[in-house]
Amino acid sequence: MRHGIWATLDIDPTTDRSAIRKAYAARLKAMDVDADPVGFAALRAARDAALAGVEADVEPAFDPAPAPPEPVKLEPDPEIAAFHDAINGHFHAFEALLFPGHAAPPTPEELAAIEHHGLALLADPRLEQVDFAASAERWFAETLSAGIPRSDPLLEPAAATFGWIDRRDDYALSAEARAIVERIGAIRFTKLVADPAHRLHRAWVELNRSDDRRAPLWNPNGPRKEILSLIRDRFPMVESWLEPRRVADVDSATSTFTGWSVWLVIFVIVAGLRIAFSYSPQPNILPDQPPRINYVAEPNQIARDLTGMGLMQVRAVNPGLADAIRSTSDAMNIGSDKRRAEEALIDLSQRRLRSGLANAPEALLREIAQFEIDAKTAFAATDPIQCNDFQFPAGDKLLTAATSERQTALIHRVILASDERPTTFSGRFEIPGAIVEDMLRRSGLSENRLVEALSNKGEHADICRMEIALREAALTEGKAGMKLLRAMQPKVSPATPNPSN
Repeated sequence: MRHGIWATLDIDPTTDRSAIRKAYAARLKAMDVDADPVGFAALRAARDAALAGVEADVEPAFDPAPAPPEPVKLEPDPEIAAFHDAINGHFHAFEALLFPGHAAPPTPEELAAIEHHGLALLADPRLEQVDFAASAERWFAETLSAGIPRSDPLLEPAAATFGWIDRRDDYALSAEARAIVERIGAIRFTKLVADPAHRLHRAWVELNRSDDRRAPLWNPNGPRKEILSLIRDRFPMVESWLEPRRVADVDSATSTFTGWSVWLVIFVIVAGLRIAFSYSPQPNILPDQPPRINYVAEPNQIARDLTGMGLMQVRAVNPGLADAIRSTSDAMNIGSDKRRAEEALIDLSQRRLRSGLANAPEALLREIAQFEIDAKTAFAATDPIQCNDFQFPAGDKLLTAATSERQTALIHRVILASDERPTTFSGRFEIPGAIVEDMLRRSGLSENRLVEALSNKGEHADICRMEIALREAALTEGKAGMKLLRAMQPKVSPATPNPSN
């Protein structure tokens, strides 16, 4: 009966190195390493213990491909033997430093030594060999991931050697390599905001402060909310590095603001919102003109133009819209006046687009706001006038192929959310003081210039920055931001019953 390491390797005791490695490879092939990390560690330990009992001149750091038997036993090349000895020295020193057997944080000297030995291993010329590189990559990913945070100095060099960052979206990339890429992003972020010149540096320092002093006046809650939101969205592991009390302070903060005059805290601006569509019969609301009616109007084609779906699919989602499309098609087929037919289709499109914006769910309103932010930002540096003109839904001259496709998909979803109730649009909405403060910070404008921009006065560049900042602030201000996004849309006419009830 086999015992100990031989039972783990599933072979009888032997001094045959090739047999040991073959047994190890066979067991490894049958094992799910990710699902059984303990078993994998035991298997690797058994292999190392078995090989340690075999007399050999050279003990490589990684599993080489099995060498074919040599007909004649040759004396080892002294230079190759010296190279292997050096690699093995780096290998054992590296593992000893990563896993010292205690939980004490590494000293600067230890981190420097880890980097030194790790870089030596990454410089191994055998990494040019495909089989050796695959084994080495797996070993580095597992070892570095298990050795965090001691392995931090080597994460970037290893990721560069094996291309982990470029392959971060590759489903075949191991979980250990993905964790390393995520930590690299988090470390890069902390280095960025640790720079005193960074605009969020003071907020970063405040979130890491462990004493009981109140936040200074020059560090209002807005920037801390912004950086915490950024961390939670893109670098979630960083939150565990922050001082919990400081994070709790931000999460529980009320609408009290420091660092600004009292009038700004309660300041509410009422401004007009320019909308991209008009209520005249001019066909200016959709990215393309409705199709010219050179034949009998076909309701399925109209449904696809407006929603991207056939009429039966529309009926399953929005029966009222399907009925409106059918009745419009019937009206278009009465007589031979092509202009009236086109106007009927334009009228249906306009009414349903306004109604869909009035009824759009929160997720759709957020996507529309983000779409406008992205498009305006693209115009901001080169053409602020076009930045100001871009409103959803935008005309063809303001759209690229990519933005046209994106806008069409949004229009389809908006129209599918519509109903028969008439809508109104006042062109006025209120901006709460908290969002005004956020806009000032995001836009970099003075208070007077922001007020001018909100009144559609001042420089085109200022108006562009204001409009981007308005939408960005609304997207980050929770319920207050959503209320603002909703207020910027048409509204269902008062006292109008919902036909779906």
